[in-house]
Amino acid sequence: MGLHPGLRSSISSSRGDAAIAGIDSSRRNSMDDRSSINQIITQAGAGGGNLSRLLRERSPSLQPLHGPTYSTDPAAAAAAAATDAALPQFDSSYIGSQRVPRNAKHPEAHDEYQQQQPRSPDSYGAIKQASGRADKHQKSQMHAKGQYHTDTQLPEEHEPLLTTQPSQYSTHQQTRHFDADGPFAHLQRRWHTALDLAIWPLQYIPAVVLGLILNLLDGLSYGLIAFPVSIPVFDKFGPVGFSMYMLSTAVSQFVLSSGMSAFRGANGSMLIEAIPFLHVISTTIVNNVGEELPDRIIATTLASYAISTILTGVLFFLLGILKIGRLVDFFPRHILVGCIGGVGYFLLQTGLEVTSRLKLDLQWSVLRQLFVPNTLGLWGSSLLAALFLRVLNTRYTHPLFVPLFFMAIPAAFYATTSALGLSMECLRATGWVFELPEAGKPFYYFYTLFDLWNIDWHSVGLTVPTMFGLAFFSILHVPINVPALAVSTDADKIDTNRELLAHGVTNLLSGALGTFQNYLVYSNSLLFIRSGGGSNLAGAMLGLATLGIFFSGPAIIGYIPTMVVGALIFHLGLELIREALIDTVGVVNSIEYATIVSIILSMAVLGFNEGIFLGILMACFFFILLYSRRSGMRKAYTGSAVRSTVRRQYAQRRFLDDVCKQIQVMRLQGFMFFGTINGIEAYIRNLLEQRQWQENPIRFLVLDFALVNGMDFSAAEAFIRVRRLLEAREIYMVICGAERSSEVGHALRAASVWSSEETEYVQTFASLNDALEWCENVLLQYYYLHQAALAGTHVPQNYNYTFVTTPQPEEVNIYGSSPRNAMVSEATQSAMTVSRSGSSPVMRVSPSPALAILQQAFHDLDSGGSVDSTLAFIAPHFCRDQISPGQYLWQLGSPPLGMYLVESGILRVYVDDGSGMTEAIESILPGTVLGELSLVTNKEYNTAVVADSDASIWVLPKKAFDDLCEHKPAQMLAFIQLSLAYSAQGVKAVTAYAFCA
Repeated sequence: MGLHPGLRSSISSSRGDAAIAGIDSSRRNSMDDRSSINQIITQAGAGGGNLSRLLRERSPSLQPLHGPTYSTDPAAAAAAAATDAALPQFDSSYIGSQRVPRNAKHPEAHDEYQQQQPRSPDSYGAIKQASGRADKHQKSQMHAKGQYHTDTQLPEEHEPLLTTQPSQYSTHQQTRHFDADGPFAHLQRRWHTALDLAIWPLQYIPAVVLGLILNLLDGLSYGLIAFPVSIPVFDKFGPVGFSMYMLSTAVSQFVLSSGMSAFRGANGSMLIEAIPFLHVISTTIVNNVGEELPDRIIATTLASYAISTILTGVLFFLLGILKIGRLVDFFPRHILVGCIGGVGYFLLQTGLEVTSRLKLDLQWSVLRQLFVPNTLGLWGSSLLAALFLRVLNTRYTHPLFVPLFFMAIPAAFYATTSALGLSMECLRATGWVFELPEAGKPFYYFYTLFDLWNIDWHSVGLTVPTMFGLAFFSILHVPINVPALAVSTDADKIDTNRELLAHGVTNLLSGALGTFQNYLVYSNSLLFIRSGGGSNLAGAMLGLATLGIFFSGPAIIGYIPTMVVGALIFHLGLELIREALIDTVGVVNSIEYATIVSIILSMAVLGFNEGIFLGILMACFFFILLYSRRSGMRKAYTGSAVRSTVRRQYAQRRFLDDVCKQIQVMRLQGFMFFGTINGIEAYIRNLLEQRQWQENPIRFLVLDFALVNGMDFSAAEAFIRVRRLLEAREIYMVICGAERSSEVGHALRAASVWSSEETEYVQTFASLNDALEWCENVLLQYYYLHQAALAGTHVPQNYNYTFVTTPQPEEVNIYGSSPRNAMVSEATQSAMTVSRSGSSPVMRVSPSPALAILQQAFHDLDSGGSVDSTLAFIAPHFCRDQISPGQYLWQLGSPPLGMYLVESGILRVYVDDGSGMTEAIESILPGTVLGELSLVTNKEYNTAVVADSDASIWVLPKKAFDDLCEHKPAQMLAFIQLSLAYSAQGVKAVTAYAFCA
């Protein structure tokens, strides 16, 4: 898409061959020179004073080709040593510095040395070629000796598509001597430098000739149809379109070669895909003005063309200057492919019109004229040539094959007509050759057609929508061609915004000169660079050659067979149709393929603007349809599957195991809008159905918005309905994962779905872990209330739970018929039964104060009395301590200090998230143990523990632990096994939260 006409299929096979693209022969030779010379510089020492002699000794083939020959005579050697001593000290870092110009031909030596040593008159090209040959010879010898290592090899070299023979000035081996102290030495040096500069551009001539041939072929095929020649007003405008094409191409070439583009040797050309839009503009003006005013139609059409080019340039320039070129990447690619297919259909239709000289219409008379023998031969031969090229191109894929094929068609045509004895007048009369342009018209003839006073500005206004469609379609090519050319030429860090600026400037200049839109052509640029034209000078030379064609006028058109132009148009049309309808099979899904076909059909039947508009509408519709199929809910589970990371007592854990089914978690994802919210609302309503409610009654609905990146008004309204539905069932709506200042938080707060004093049934938390902890705490409130009601005692006050409501024990109906209350009552009685059955045995001696807390923590690990004896053994070695809020129990990376048993208060565990920030991952409640893993493994702490409130703890110091392990190994082994079993419970909870949530 957006490639040069006639070269798409042949160039596609070489896409991605980044190793050979954009590397000309001079750059490769200079790399070879640096490789061999750098080896010598390394041995020359830090000062580098003996560099000259070392160069002569180590690389004899690098001797000057046209200078005095060094001798082995002692006297001559002494003179050479004196000359070397006069050299300034060499700084090797200077070679890589930016002080030496990249394209410098003769880096000047020190002024003092220039006065003493004569300059060799040989050219830069000869030195470069000789050094390249010497380096290749040296590498071949090293390969033969096994001394050339792979880590010092240069990248693989590739020959360019076209090579130029060195000129006689750079390859002759004659020795030129001149006196360095003579009166004309400086003039001789300047003469040879000027001669080098004059010869330097000759190496780009083959690439320039190739680029000019491509521009001529394109100008003849597409410049001739820039105006709808089937309309009588424009039937003689083929030469005008050709001249405007050449001028637009030359302007683009000069701007891209001026350095505005990052690609050296980039080729610009008229935007060929703009031709259908230009025809729409012309047709609109003709229909509005009327064919009886041809001068007014022509002036209005030319003005509209120029304005549309300026509008395209302004859009390019704004995208580049504002650095928002990446916005184009968000345009759906399948819509662009559909538009490309529509252009292909238009080219097929235009090819028929140009070759048959008919205005195609669905009328029997027009269809009958298409099959008149002469007319059938005109368009049939062009179509057969295009089909034959496609067949040959499956075997011959060289990039030069397509242009050579079209260059061969005129030769074969004239050879055949000469053999048949057909004259040029006969060929022009029958339509096989284009008519000669009117004599006496200068190259600037189209400027004489501009008439500002005869422009119908109302008609210009009618074409503005088409202008915007053309500008929008034009900007889609840059994000495609620029990255593709960067990959093919191995160019790094290409700035798309810079290329957009270059396109803006070239289109503004082109529009100011009254001609067409233009752009960087991928295939032409790649072929030009691979042919040795990878230089801005080569691009400027191509621009001058193209401008020369413009100045010479369109007289060449009168000798071009229509079969050449028709075959070119048919070839590109078939290529675009194949790209849109065949290459996409199996690549896009069925809905996208239907969109592509619909765009092509609508462009064929309705028009190009209508086709683009239809494609955008279908893309929006299908996007909603496809995105609606993706569920907005990532996962749903109950609190039994995932619990908070809080360390709790065994009785609490036992109770929560039975009642956490009342916590329902829904993790939402993506963008919440009217297409996805319906499925979420239906899932929530299904949870509240009577049958589902009896099997799994819920008290909390946790909605996690951590993976939601946006929400529209329809989704926010749906959550209002959900909130009312949950309040009617006395279910808490718990929101988490949404920041208050985020887009999701703003939408929820605007819909009153946020925690506030008005209702207790909506709660908001920062993370899912906090939300689960709050839900578990509320359930534990009911546990203690039911426990107090059953036992006739008061609710314990040493637990920091925030009651949503504070009913008194006598208000609790422990025999309530609600499914939720029945579940809580059964869980409470089960937990109390286990607590009573696990009471401590009678001790003969007074137990340690820490023993009761240890038994509470390790209660669920009791398997027959062995746990109590182990705990009774270790309890006397615990020491009591107090810590205040904000005080560290231990810090990240500190060595283990002991095992801790929490008697009262709350501790928080923090980890480093990798960015220097800490995050709370666990809460430690009374009746739990921590620090056992680091103590047993003797590893540094990988977390930090901070007191969240005044806390009372019991500590088993590391020294006491080590002493007991040494003197009481059997008892300590039992205690360590018990500790590890306790740690496994905490690891299980954290793992379930990390991987299941």
